[in-house]
Amino acid sequence: MNKQLIIKYTLLLSFSGLTMQSWAQQRGEVQDQEFIIRKDRVLTLPTQPRNFERIPVLPTPKSNLNFNYKVEPFFLSLPPLEIKPEAAQKSFPRNLEELYPGFAKLGFGNYKSPLVELRYNNWEEGDYNFGVKVKHEGFYTGPIGGVNSAENHTSVGLNGTLFRDYFELYGKVDYARDAFNFYGYDPDNELLTDFITSENIFNTIKVKAGISNLEKMSELNYDANIGVRLFNDSFSAVENEFLINGKADFWFSEYMKTEVNGTLSLTNPADELYRDINRNYFKIQPNVVYRKGGLNLSAGANIIFENDITDNKKADFHVYPAFNASYMIQDGFGVYAGYEGDVLRKTYYDFVMENPFLGPSEQLLNTTQNFLAKAGIKGVINGEFSYEAGVAVGQYANMHFFTSDPTDTLKFNLVYDSDTRLINYNAKVNWEYQDWYKLTGAVNYYQYTLSDLQAAFHRPEWELTLGNTFKPTGKLLIHANANLMGGIVAFNPGIEGTTVLPAILDLHIKADYKITDRFSVFAVGNNLLNQRNQRFLNYPVRGIQGIGGLTVKF
Repeated sequence: MNKQLIIKYTLLLSFSGLTMQSWAQQRGEVQDQEFIIRKDRVLTLPTQPRNFERIPVLPTPKSNLNFNYKVEPFFLSLPPLEIKPEAAQKSFPRNLEELYPGFAKLGFGNYKSPLVELRYNNWEEGDYNFGVKVKHEGFYTGPIGGVNSAENHTSVGLNGTLFRDYFELYGKVDYARDAFNFYGYDPDNELLTDFITSENIFNTIKVKAGISNLEKMSELNYDANIGVRLFNDSFSAVENEFLINGKADFWFSEYMKTEVNGTLSLTNPADELYRDINRNYFKIQPNVVYRKGGLNLSAGANIIFENDITDNKKADFHVYPAFNASYMIQDGFGVYAGYEGDVLRKTYYDFVMENPFLGPSEQLLNTTQNFLAKAGIKGVINGEFSYEAGVAVGQYANMHFFTSDPTDTLKFNLVYDSDTRLINYNAKVNWEYQDWYKLTGAVNYYQYTLSDLQAAFHRPEWELTLGNTFKPTGKLLIHANANLMGGIVAFNPGIEGTTVLPAILDLHIKADYKITDRFSVFAVGNNLLNQRNQRFLNYPVRGIQGIGGLTVKF
């Protein structure tokens, strides 16, 4: 073994010398080399013990230092990139109705009834639009005594909207003139052969301006407006109202939001029996709404201040709870329930719009809704037929009714009941078959329990409405509606007792036929069964009444 090692080392040194000699010769240097080989020298190496133990794993060093990186901003003065959009060259079809912002309707019918209506809306400007409307409809003869029962209605309106980046400013001005005759007399009475009825003309001016956000799907939405209403009639009734309305809602998440509605109404009515009255009303409604899946919940309160003076009133300040809930148990079936108290604002204008034959009033009162509890079911069948049915139970103070004036039976008085219990059973349906037929219907039954009055004078016991819309062709549209009402009890001064008026049945049909894109004709028929319907005692409505005409777009 030692000899083999000596030979290996000798050969290694020999090759190394040759290599170094060759490298030196390449550099141009020649040297003589002498090698001495000693055969008697022995090389020995010590024995190394074998290690069977594993090398221990050293712990990973950890640093206690924190490294903070500071980012320095660098700004470059570069001009913004300019994007120049260009309109597409493709020609898109445009709806022809957009070419006609205005239309005129002209018609005439029996009872000497002209109809003129003009409307124009300008929406072509990018940041604003406006609209103008004028309408006159008259019935210069009526069901009793010809001109003695005439009436006519005229209205003029202007509205506009100014759009900004994030909100819109809107406003409108309206004027209405409504003329009625007190014709509730007996024309067969020989003493009234030459009787001439007195005419009452209502003049109403409304001005309104407001602001609203444009993006209705944003987290915060708002709408606030201020308005003035001026009203007077041909006698001594005058009522001016200053009104502020506002509402806002904020969405916390996709399912929950909070909302607040507020109303301020200041009126100073005057009539033959009162002057210098200030009726103030302020209401704020905070509410929280939660909607997810088929569940819809809302909880809040109605906080009201009003200064009406009544014997059965405890305070001017009221706080009532307001809860509403609905839940769709299945895709086509659900339930709903609610409970709410409130003070319902009532002005002289509201009363006279409900009964235009109202005489001088002694007192104007709001209706206090101590509570209204409701529950019912609703659903959809086959995606076409929807229905709803329920019952509502309420208790009210100072609910208003109408009775004939004993000293002047042509006019009506306002009367109030201090404690009224009302049960209302209701149902409604809606069916839409494809795109050519639609049915709507509603039925209500009312059960009153009164504390001061004999009956719920001139309020119906039941109501039924049916609406049908047919579109057999693209040019023909037909509406056929029926309104039924019954169980109306009136106070009859002639017998000093109550009278139940005959049931009201009014069948109404309207048809529109499109000749061209600009021209169409229409026909309207009212009270087609020629009923002597009386909504108010001694005031039958017109019999069969029809009107036809032409509509032109421009």
